[in-house]
Amino acid sequence: MKTSNILTHLSVAVMLLTMGYCAISCNKDDDTSNAETPAVQSEVLVLFSIAGLGDGSYNDQILRGIKLMENEHSQGMAIRFITPANLEEVESVCTSWWENVDKTDEKGRLPRRLLVLASSDYVDIARRVFANAEMNINRCVLAFEAEDNGDETEQIRTFGISMYGASWLAGRTARELGCKHPLVLLGNGQDNTIYDARDGFVEGFGQSEDGLSAVTEALADNFSGYGLPTELYKKMHDYDGQYDFIYAMAGGSNMGAYRYLRENPECGIYTAGMDTDKSAYSTLIVGSMVKRIDLVLYDHLTNWYHQKDLPRYQFYGLESGYINWQIADRYPQLKAGVDANWQTAIKKEKEYGEK
Repeated sequence: MKTSNILTHLSVAVMLLTMGYCAISCNKDDDTSNAETPAVQSEVLVLFSIAGLGDGSYNDQILRGIKLMENEHSQGMAIRFITPANLEEVESVCTSWWENVDKTDEKGRLPRRLLVLASSDYVDIARRVFANAEMNINRCVLAFEAEDNGDETEQIRTFGISMYGASWLAGRTARELGCKHPLVLLGNGQDNTIYDARDGFVEGFGQSEDGLSAVTEALADNFSGYGLPTELYKKMHDYDGQYDFIYAMAGGSNMGAYRYLRENPECGIYTAGMDTDKSAYSTLIVGSMVKRIDLVLYDHLTNWYHQKDLPRYQFYGLESGYINWQIADRYPQLKAGVDANWQTAIKKEKEYGEK
C-alpha cells in the first residue's frame, strides 16, 4: 500500500517514525525503481482531531486502526492523514475534498474515495459542507461519534459509541473502593458527546455513605481542554485533599493527572484511564475505560474496501465489545463487582439511550 501523510507538527512526524510507520513503500529485496506504479483503486483521507497524534489515547488508537487496515489490505489503496490546526482548516479540507471527489488521475482513472472525520468536533462542519452532496459507496464521508439526528436522507455516514455503561461501572467501582468525594472532570464542558460518560459515572456512583454525589467540573469550554496536561498537573495540587477519585475525560490532558499521581502515590486520589489501558501510568489507576476505536475504524474501512454500504448511523455500547471498563491487574478484588454489575450496566445504558 502506498501511504502518504500530511502533518502539521514535526513532533508528530518524529513520533510516527519511532512507531515504525513508513510513509512510502519500502522493499529491500526488489528493485522497483523502473516498475510502473500500480493503479490506486481506493483513496482514504483521515482527519485526526486537532489534539493530534501522540496523545497516548484516542488519536493513537485511530492510527493503530489505520495500520491494521494496511497490514491486511495492501493492494490498490492509498491512505493519507492530516492533523488540522483548527476548525477552519477542517472546513477547507472538506470543501476541497468534495470539489475534487470526481477528479481522475493522470491516466484517466477514477478511484473510490472515502473521507474520515475522526473527531466529534467535525460533525457539524460535515453536515453543513455536505448538506446537498449526493454520495454513494464510491464517494463517502464517515464522521466519528456523532449523535443520530434522525435524518434518513443524510448522506454522510456516522456512528456513536456510548460511554454510559462503562462509566456506570466505573462509578460503581469508585463506590466499592469506599470513595466519598469523586470528581468527574470534562476536558470540554461543551462537548455533548461525553455527557453520557459523565451521567453514567454520576449515576453509577450514586451517593456515598455521607450522602454526597459526584461533582462535575470542566477544564475548558472548547476542544483545547483535551490538550492541557500541564494545566491539569497544576490543578491536581488543588484537588489533592479535596477529592478521592477523579474520573477525567480530557484526552491528552489526563497525562498531567497521571504524572501527579506517579509523583505523589500516597495522595489517596484514585483515578481511571481513558480510551486505552492506562494502568501502567500510575498505581492509583484502578481501571480504564477502554474504547476500541481502532477496531471500529478498521471494521468500517474493511467494509468500505469490500464495497459494502456503510450504515447511515451505527450505535455501539457496552454490549458491542467495542468499549469496556477494565480493572487494573493490581486491583483483583474489584473485578468481581464489575462482573456482578455487568448486565445491570448494559440495561441501564439501554434505558439511558431511550430517554
